[in-house]
Amino acid sequence: MLTLIAFIIVLSAVVLPHEIGHFLFALRAGIRPLEIGLGFGPKLLAFKGKKTLYSLNAVPLGGFIRIAGLNPEEEKGEEAAYPEEESYLSKSPFQKALTILGGPFMNFVFAFLLLSFIFGVFGSPELSNEVDKVLPGSVAEASGLKAGDRLVGLNGSEVKSIEGAIAVIHKSSGKSLSLTLNRAGKVLTLWVTPKYDEKLKVGLIGFSPKVVYKKYGAFSAIAEGAKETVGISLLILFFIGQLIIGAVSFGGLAGPVGIAQLTGQAANSGIASLLSFTAFLSINLGIVNLLPLPALDGGRVVFIIIEAIRGKALDQETENRIHFVGFALLMGLAAALTVNDIMRWMSPR
Repeated sequence: MLTLIAFIIVLSAVVLPHEIGHFLFALRAGIRPLEIGLGFGPKLLAFKGKKTLYSLNAVPLGGFIRIAGLNPEEEKGEEAAYPEEESYLSKSPFQKALTILGGPFMNFVFAFLLLSFIFGVFGSPELSNEVDKVLPGSVAEASGLKAGDRLVGLNGSEVKSIEGAIAVIHKSSGKSLSLTLNRAGKVLTLWVTPKYDEKLKVGLIGFSPKVVYKKYGAFSAIAEGAKETVGISLLILFFIGQLIIGAVSFGGLAGPVGIAQLTGQAANSGIASLLSFTAFLSINLGIVNLLPLPALDGGRVVFIIIEAIRGKALDQETENRIHFVGFALLMGLAAALTVNDIMRWMSPR
């Protein structure tokens, strides 16, 4: 139940800024937003503003915005009776592009604000030299390593960085290592021999270090939030590049079920972890929507660029058909990823 609730909240949290971005930039361009809704299906609540319908719908998965002139065949009755100058079709390529790009832009802004908040309130997660958990049946347990021990030396050298010590352990499969520990104020030495892990291709002794959080002041938190937003964006772009060249299999992608499971894991790890995962999903949504594929915001921008080059827009009905085909293909990919998620979840570990 926690996983389901967390997934619904997180999904709504990343979709709503996206739709609000389209909404605000449409208003800025003088385009009428016909409806902005959270969820899909039958309406639970609806409020009609001066020009826009605001709705809360029964199926709490995502959200949408309907913009005047973008899909005129779906406009019926009174909502279709708007001035021509309030239609998306009447605007310049620049105004159209800003309206379309407003969604992904707000995803990045939302993630930046969220990450800055995390750095300021919770801090940045860092690994300490304190042992958090010891894996049952591991080399670490057999040697006498216990949770709460502090690793202060490795092979006679002072441990200045736990990451550096872990790197040495990873490279020392089959070699005897001395661990100097501080256990409740007492110094002792244990001897361990890292065991080679076939899956990870490194030597392991079977312990995990404790995570601590380093807090930042207001300005430093904002700087770190910006830096982290850029870093996550580059990481996602790198992964997409690896997918394109075939270095990473599509089987490694997570569909709706996989994302729900990851959301549940983040929720179980605490509010800071859940907020960090939300920021990651928001950036991911922004970048994916910028891909130049039909049905995505990036695909619509491609048609806007063509319009700017030609001096006139392509036939709207033809463009919408292309987007419909793209949407169907994306739904097919989502279905395939969902099946893969379920198979991965059901397979024995």
